[in-house]
Amino acid sequence: MELEDALGLIERIDEVMAKKIQFASISPDVFRTLDDANASRREIEMIEPKIDESVNLRLKAIASSVYIGTLRRGDISSFYDVVNCLGTNRTKALLFILSNYCQGIMDEEVEAIFARSYATAVMAEILASQTGFREDGIRKAELCGLFLEVGRRFMVIYRKLYPGDAEKLDDDFIDSYHPYLGDKIIGRYSLPDYVRAVILARNLILEENHVSLAGIVQLAHDTVQESFERNNNRLVIKCQVPRPATDVTRTLEAILIEKFKVVGLENYLHIIRIPRIHDL
Repeated sequence: MELEDALGLIERIDEVMAKKIQFASISPDVFRTLDDANASRREIEMIEPKIDESVNLRLKAIASSVYIGTLRRGDISSFYDVVNCLGTNRTKALLFILSNYCQGIMDEEVEAIFARSYATAVMAEILASQTGFREDGIRKAELCGLFLEVGRRFMVIYRKLYPGDAEKLDDDFIDSYHPYLGDKIIGRYSLPDYVRAVILARNLILEENHVSLAGIVQLAHDTVQESFERNNNRLVIKCQVPRPATDVTRTLEAILIEKFKVVGLENYLHIIRIPRIHDL
């Protein structure tokens, strides 16, 4: 397919899917309120009745869950607490992703892409933490991982909705062009420019003294993708058995299990416990 035709098809997919999501699940007022730096607590609280109950419950569960590094559990009793805990960009991103997940076309292929994206976000968060990123960088890595394949997911859904375009939207086309659709989606919902930059990078970037944000996210994606391909769409992680007297609620194993459980993706995670070397 010629580049001009490919970009035209991407434009059409973007417009069609944007309308379907907007009218089916999220009121534009929700994003306008979140984008308003002067929005009052009451205005933010009024978002809650405008979103699907299942999405709201998942958001509160995520905001209340265990985080990596210095981040801790939140005390969540209202939607204002959700935004305060997660931050505006993360709340917007999760609203968009979860609304699409809960109300879009649900089949094994589409759900597996969502699970892979979520697993990439979790792995990016862990890798960023373990390689010395600060808290803000860890959050950025997670957000980028969540959106790395959003264009792929929308293309697959569109292909199922409009089988007449299925021949054009083959797997090779999607592999090549999904980042460009992802870029459009991120721009439409006014998500940060660094997310767009990471999606379009598509490779492991090494800066002078450290792995870049794009590098961390790509490394997370490649790790997850390999695991999903080898283990029937599951992220398989080996975790060491905790030392005696360890707070098991703060172990990497506990964090991973809770993160997948709060969004209903626990079947996509498999933990293998391994002994510590000195215990052998």
